[in-house]
Amino acid sequence: MIGQGKTMDRKTETIKAILFDMGNVLIFFDAKRSSKAFSEAVGVPEDKIWQTFFISELERSYTRGEISSEEFYRRVVEHFPKKIDFATFTKLWNDIFTQNHEMEELLKKLKKHYLLYMISNTNDLHFEHICKHFSITGHFNGYFPSHVVGHRKPDKAMFEHVLEEIKLRPDETVFIDDIAEFVESAKRLGIHGIQFTTREALEIDLHRLGVKF
Repeated sequence: MIGQGKTMDRKTETIKAILFDMGNVLIFFDAKRSSKAFSEAVGVPEDKIWQTFFISELERSYTRGEISSEEFYRRVVEHFPKKIDFATFTKLWNDIFTQNHEMEELLKKLKKHYLLYMISNTNDLHFEHICKHFSITGHFNGYFPSHVVGHRKPDKAMFEHVLEEIKLRPDETVFIDDIAEFVESAKRLGIHGIQFTTREALEIDLHRLGVKF
């Protein structure tokens, strides 16, 4: 029992930053809502919409920042028999998010003791929309969106980039994500990893690491 206490104290003293995934941790999203809206707007079956750009190499390239939003739009609408303008495309592409309000209260507590950073596989249109419309993004010391970093989770280069930028050792950070593969990638580098399911479960896991809030 004494040994366990000392271990927790060391972790508490060591941890300096908490790294949060965005999607389905801080902000819920339903990409199927967008694919359905696109299908209705351009007259293409939803499964084709989904395959063409929601889970395509084109989308992955966009989230790595290899192409611009305008280029992404142009290459996507090539597949549509009915054309839509960029403003309509942007609206349909962005209309997938709702804020996880429970997490905002936790962030307010955590930021009193730790640096907070956001790491997300995202893209320029989504990230700009989220920062403009969701208050939860205002609690962070820094952001590492994939389209700016040039890497996507679970690529270890994403985590190595973050650690280099914030100038902390892996064991000085905690990474929280809803996708197990991404958490495991971070843990292989020595980062404390937690797979997110609910706020309640997250708080238990954070307590186990000795995180204060």
